[in-house]
Amino acid sequence: DRKKPSKSRLADSCRSLVSANDKELVTDYLFLIMDQMKVCEFSEEDRAGGRSKVKDIPVGFPGMECKHCSGRAGWGRYFPLSLHTLTLANSDRNIYNHIMKCRKCPQETKTKLEHYQSSIHGGSGSSKIRRG
Repeated sequence: DRKKPSKSRLADSCRSLVSANDKELVTDYLFLIMDQMKVCEFSEEDRAGGRSKVKDIPVGFPGMECKHCSGRAGWGRYFPLSLHTLTLANSDRNIYNHIMKCRKCPQETKTKLEHYQSSIHGGSGSSKIRRG
């Protein structure tokens, strides 16, 4: 089990990554994807398993996790090392894949995400994901 967060970190652990003001800056798809995440910190438990890309991240490094399952079982936790890493297409694709498999995410949210993604990828072809 993950260690209990300190009181100062507890406020961060409930903090959303996006605000209503952000909605005007990105697509509905990207806003909804990021709205499913909350702030978290890298822990020793994140180092375990086959996630070789995170071996050098220091404990306490800021990241994001699924707000529905809180990244239980090592899934749904992401620690982009730079702004460039965060803007890569696979970042939102990885989050999308997690949300679609997450047992705690409401079906209504999954349905909206499917609709937004299909209109991006199956639509006119001219709609690109604005990444802010």
